[in-house]
Amino acid sequence: MEENTLSLTDLLKKLENIENELREVRRDIAQSIVPSKAIDKTKISLEYTLDDLYEAFGHSKQSYAKRLRNALEQQSIKNLCQFLSLTPGQLLDLDGVGINTLMQAHKALKKMGIRW
Repeated sequence: MEENTLSLTDLLKKLENIENELREVRRDIAQSIVPSKAIDKTKISLEYTLDDLYEAFGHSKQSYAKRLRNALEQQSIKNLCQFLSLTPGQLLDLDGVGINTLMQAHKALKKMGIRW
């Protein structure tokens, strides 16, 4: 039986390729989800809270909401206006926030009627 083994150099090259692909995906998402300049942040801050955002994720997606909540709490983001002022790239740089969490946040905001 032949063993499939990679040299350390090959393994490091594969890891570097994966990291580069992840950077490209993050960049693409950051460019495709641009915060709308038409958002009236004062109106949103009075109407909605971060808890409303987490609830809008829906019951089946609460694991994503929890990741987002933890990441925002670590950064002392306490309200929806502060959240909306972050770019998708900034959110992706937070621990625990990945592409899927970002996409679920986008969908939740859409459910709330907020274009982001």
